[in-house]
Amino acid sequence: MSVLKMALPKGHLREAVKNLLDQAGYNLSVKGERSYRIESRDRDLEIRIHRAQNISLLVEQGRYDLGITGLDWVLEPQADVEELTDLKVGRVDVVAAVPGRYGIDESLGSQVFARFEQKMRQEKRDRAVVASEYENLTRGLFDKHMPNLAYRFIRSYGATETFIDVADLIVDCTETGATLRENGWSIVHRLFESTARIIANRESLRDPWKKEKVDGLLSLVEGARDAKVLRLLKMNVPEDSMSRVMNILPAMKSPTISRLYGEKGAGYAVEVAVDEEQVVQLIPKLKRSGATDILELRIEKVVR
Repeated sequence: MSVLKMALPKGHLREAVKNLLDQAGYNLSVKGERSYRIESRDRDLEIRIHRAQNISLLVEQGRYDLGITGLDWVLEPQADVEELTDLKVGRVDVVAAVPGRYGIDESLGSQVFARFEQKMRQEKRDRAVVASEYENLTRGLFDKHMPNLAYRFIRSYGATETFIDVADLIVDCTETGATLRENGWSIVHRLFESTARIIANRESLRDPWKKEKVDGLLSLVEGARDAKVLRLLKMNVPEDSMSRVMNILPAMKSPTISRLYGEKGAGYAVEVAVDEEQVVQLIPKLKRSGATDILELRIEKVVR
């Protein structure tokens, strides 16, 4: 029997990824309390849990056909994988930060790195001490912005913010920056935003059966992702109000319209998917335009 092997992340991404896959219909469950194997409703999937840091290289080497991990752990190991989609969950910023006592922050803009080099000279440092889990990203940061400044890289193995008294700079990920600030760090530069991505082994995508399974999984998961920001509005609209209502209705495509049962002129039932941010302004406008019995419903999936 053919199987599609997929790796899912531990850590801060785990809950968001599980929720999205469950909404897509996979109903994930851990086989045992200490197990790293996950079962789902799709018996063609073989799923295991790994550290997010390891997943992209395991996918690159063909140990898994698919993986979900943060963009940071695709870029840091420079993994040769196919990025299939951005799940838009688990957002963090990958940032460079320095001790707050240095008096440097990102408000300095393009001058921040010159100020940091100046600070190193003032403190008579022959090279900066940099702590991070991201060795390649750190190298890229220095090559681009501080090519003439020597530094010593120390791998932090997590909890990078605890290096406040011993490092001159850290490269770390943060959701809000609050933990860094509480530990005495000031963000000086944002490298990029990282979110969870579905990645694939390039050779696996050449297998017709696996490609079909991957395409089906993407349809369901992207449908669940896209549905998070949509609402379904249902309403009744009198015939003489239809033109006014249609003029204010946004839609993914044309609204679904059916004639209400009853005597001629009873009106129409209208359904339309809208962005959830539009709802608070849209419903009062619809009511003023003649729509009645307006229902707002959550959407589980939008398969395009």
